[in-house]
Amino acid sequence: MSDDKSAGRLKIILGVDYGTTFTGVSYVTSDKTSIDDIDVIRTWPGDGRPVEGNWKTPTVIAYKAENRRARRNHWGYEVRRGMLSCSWTKLLLDTSAETAEFDDPSLHDAAGSAFFHIPEGKDAQMVCQDFLTEVYRFVIHNLQMRITSKVFDMTPMECYLTVPAIWTDKARTATWEAAKAAGFGSRPFDTIRMVPEPEAAAVAALRKDLRPGSVNAVKTGDNALILDCGGGTVDITTYTIRKTFPSIEFDEICVGIGGKCGSTYIDRNFLKLMAERFGPAFEDVPLKRRGPGSEFMASFEKVKQSFGISENVSFEIYPIHMQGEFDEEHYDPEEAAVILSRGDMEHIFDPVVQDVLCLVNQQVERIAHTKGKRINIIVLVGGFGNSDYLKHKLDSWCAINGIKCIRPTFWGLEGVMPRTLICRRHYGFRCGLRFRPGIDDEQYAFEDWDGELFCSSRVRWMINKGEKLSESTYRTTTVRRIWSAESSYTFKSNLYTCNLDSAPEHYDDSGVVHVGSIRVDFANVDMSMFRQRTVLGGVEYELKYKIGVDFRADEGILRCFCLADGKTVGITTISFTDLIS
Repeated sequence: MSDDKSAGRLKIILGVDYGTTFTGVSYVTSDKTSIDDIDVIRTWPGDGRPVEGNWKTPTVIAYKAENRRARRNHWGYEVRRGMLSCSWTKLLLDTSAETAEFDDPSLHDAAGSAFFHIPEGKDAQMVCQDFLTEVYRFVIHNLQMRITSKVFDMTPMECYLTVPAIWTDKARTATWEAAKAAGFGSRPFDTIRMVPEPEAAAVAALRKDLRPGSVNAVKTGDNALILDCGGGTVDITTYTIRKTFPSIEFDEICVGIGGKCGSTYIDRNFLKLMAERFGPAFEDVPLKRRGPGSEFMASFEKVKQSFGISENVSFEIYPIHMQGEFDEEHYDPEEAAVILSRGDMEHIFDPVVQDVLCLVNQQVERIAHTKGKRINIIVLVGGFGNSDYLKHKLDSWCAINGIKCIRPTFWGLEGVMPRTLICRRHYGFRCGLRFRPGIDDEQYAFEDWDGELFCSSRVRWMINKGEKLSESTYRTTTVRRIWSAESSYTFKSNLYTCNLDSAPEHYDDSGVVHVGSIRVDFANVDMSMFRQRTVLGGVEYELKYKIGVDFRADEGILRCFCLADGKTVGITTISFTDLIS
């Protein structure tokens, strides 16, 4: 590629599959609208990488300050066995209980244990940022080597970063902020967008592996269920194919579902079995010898990946040196190996597999009953999707239900998004609505500017769960407040969500969850545009404005704005940790 390529024509499209256990990157440099050749990074730094290379690197980082022999921070395959490291940190970005039905029941307790190590002085978002910083530096070096530093410096880059579709807006924004601080989308002409993992999988699978003429080709009118089984989460979304040529167009059918029941759930089941079977003998082994990142868990990972392929009746995981007398069918002291039977492996796998099958069945039935549609094909993707044991169980379920199940081989992102998505939850603001005697609680009653009685505990839902989200979907809600010159110019309104099918009326009802607060700064707004009156001590203003929320902003996160007299005013931001009374 020549250095004189016009920066106006050339662009880089970068896909980052940021996973709980592994992270992958693909990119394409193109001056065309059509994208056919995607490069996947297969050679990652570190002595621990496979000899033949790997298209993903472990999502793990070990800090110099915590490892005496380390001269710098180590990440991915650079992290050696025995290092104190941070693994599974991505799961800590979402502490919400909104999707609790199919969450790993041990996750809540594990998150407060040493298995989710966070260095002193840091939080989960900072650790994720540090890991993504290393990824960004490595990727930029690769791009500069390919197209030269001069061309890279002139070329805009579109970055697409995957996130679990089940995540809350708080978790999604935390990931966006960590990626932005790490360097992605930081140059003036670069952009960064958060893409739900099943959405990214649908784009890649439907466009590349299900192309017209192939055995698995989809056709207009087909309904596809994308089952994305990752390390930390399982996401399910469903799409109707609207067009296949010359480009794919598809719409989401109904509200997606999922849970925190990915393959790390299997790891925790394994560790739980070890603790139950060997007791203190196992638990007294130093964490670095038995926890995430240890050689012992690396050995289990190999067994986990191959389970379902081999016909082995027993499996050895080593090394683990334990003191005590144990049944020879469970432990070999000479080899320092734990021995698992096939029944043990099924006991470890089955709770996770059953959760996945329950999620699939629930979504298929919901679409049939509420939409009158039939799922034609299930596309199994994700790291845990590579499990042959899971695929075998899913195939059996699909055979009974007359659905085709495929597991395509692909990886990559491009700038194609569904035309319409389905809103996964209700969104609204706590606001004053007219008081209803005998219905509303009198403790929330107040008089407005004109002396009418209102209730302050009601929520005005601006968008409902199940509504369609087009590429330009936003909603506004009207706010009225009394303001005087000696008061603050910063105003806050609480934003709430609800996952129930029917949203309650009051902010303190069960199922209503506080998201954060919308802040509007009116410091540079001409207050004379609002109604005013003279009162004892000065002048009062009745501020009447609209708060808007963009549900399909370019960045893939919530964006807010404020309108007064039909014009954008003030500076509007959203805080996911700020709750006002």
